[in-house]
Amino acid sequence: MELAARVMSVVNRSSGSEERTPAAPVPPRIGMVVDVSDSAFIGGFIPSLTEKRKYPYSRPEFLYFSDEETALSADQSVRPVICPKFPTRMPLFAGYAEAINAGKTSHNEDQASARLLSLAQQGYEPEPAREIERRTSFSNGNGMSSSNDDEPLLSPGTDDGDRSPICIPRADAALFSIFDGHAGSAVAIVASKCLHEHVKSRLCEVLELVLNLDRQEGLNFGKHRSESSYSMTKFPDERVTIRSDHLVKGALETAFVDMDEQISEDKQVWRLPGGCAVISVLVLLGKLYVANAGDCRAILVTSNGTKALSKDLTPATERRRLQELAYHSPELIGSSFSRLEYSRRLTKKDLKSRVLYRDWFMDGWAAKTVKETDLRPPLISDSLRKKRLLNTIGVSRGFGDHHLMTVDERLSIKPFLSAVPEVSVTNLRELDTLTDKDVVVVASDGLWDVLTNEDAGLIVRSSLGSTEPSDPSRYCLAAQDLLIAARGNSNGNNPHKWSMNSGGHASCDDITVFVIPLKYCAAPPTNLEEEEDDEMISLS
Repeated sequence: MELAARVMSVVNRSSGSEERTPAAPVPPRIGMVVDVSDSAFIGGFIPSLTEKRKYPYSRPEFLYFSDEETALSADQSVRPVICPKFPTRMPLFAGYAEAINAGKTSHNEDQASARLLSLAQQGYEPEPAREIERRTSFSNGNGMSSSNDDEPLLSPGTDDGDRSPICIPRADAALFSIFDGHAGSAVAIVASKCLHEHVKSRLCEVLELVLNLDRQEGLNFGKHRSESSYSMTKFPDERVTIRSDHLVKGALETAFVDMDEQISEDKQVWRLPGGCAVISVLVLLGKLYVANAGDCRAILVTSNGTKALSKDLTPATERRRLQELAYHSPELIGSSFSRLEYSRRLTKKDLKSRVLYRDWFMDGWAAKTVKETDLRPPLISDSLRKKRLLNTIGVSRGFGDHHLMTVDERLSIKPFLSAVPEVSVTNLRELDTLTDKDVVVVASDGLWDVLTNEDAGLIVRSSLGSTEPSDPSRYCLAAQDLLIAARGNSNGNNPHKWSMNSGGHASCDDITVFVIPLKYCAAPPTNLEEEEDDEMISLS
């Protein structure tokens, strides 16, 4: 297979990596933090931790890598492009590619997960009046799916013969997640092993209601939606109507918080330094839910162009939320920082002069006279190429970092770091047509640091346009092409500097990419080889 040959030929190159040279010096204390659970100064306040980790370092399970192959994937002089050995085993034929950083850390701190979820209503007791009749919306012979069918999303190769009795509300879903670790890979690894269980648990609590609401919304698609008869979804005094989307979004939001709480508990026993940003794409009942907590990103790539499905959540984009926290709880920054943002860096020479500033309630700028307190470092400061929170960390959401503190002031960073994701919903029923070239691209910031959304869209369209629709590895090839473009080529004089083919600096960070075909999210095929290039599926 073309993909396997290309991937393994890169992986099997001899390591031959030279010992890394020290990183370029940075300004003192910038980006420096301490994890108090690992520090001796706290004495006996936190129990001694075992050096053993909950899960050993590994690469994603769907790669099916041996220990030797995992070691070869960490060659930072080559930075091999890694793709799944068996592309047809990927849920919904999704494509995947990854590459390690150019020497920043010894391990790849990115992790990924791709799983099919079999959902069943939790605690369900059969009630004839609420039985859900199962239909076969994907087997009508012409590849079309009726908009009012309730058939759960089926994955390629799903066997219906061994399902449990149909009286229990059931559905199938797919969940793709990327975890961008920092200060170690441990938290990202734990989240990759466990997040799907929290998502599944939360969805199973409300599945019956989701299915019934989705049916009603499907029957009323394009018409005025009638109000649900379920009392749980109505608030007579407030006249609030709840849709199926709201329940799924709530399940994702609570699952992310559950995952962060599990990490906090595990950290009392296992060595789990650092944290991770996370983005997940849930495919359920013909809809895509993108849950983002960090600076990973998802975009929609269709024949009509590209569209962002998530917003990068960083100290820069979340300035107002972070400043408001400091306003309501000033003890979080003490006398060490100023919560205000200033138009320029201030020094003692600026005392009693005028400067522009912004506070938590402001989109615009105002003027003020500089006082001694304004000379404190700002809550969100500029450092190198990105803004940092409390002069240390460049993220504002994600999992972990529970015991992270600033080095000098011993200020806890976790109160500012939210595990709650922002969730967007894309309803595939609202799209007129889908082709085999319409995809969702999900990637860690290693890709987006050097590629724009439009760049990624052009690369994916070009890649898919040059491959046969009968090739099940074509989406892995598209992910590989994206990664190669962002990784660039090694600079022989400096192995830790990589350059893009178009010139300029390439990404030296860990890079992880999913390419998820929308066509198979809407209606998984029974025989991929029968598909023709540009064949469209009607969603009307």
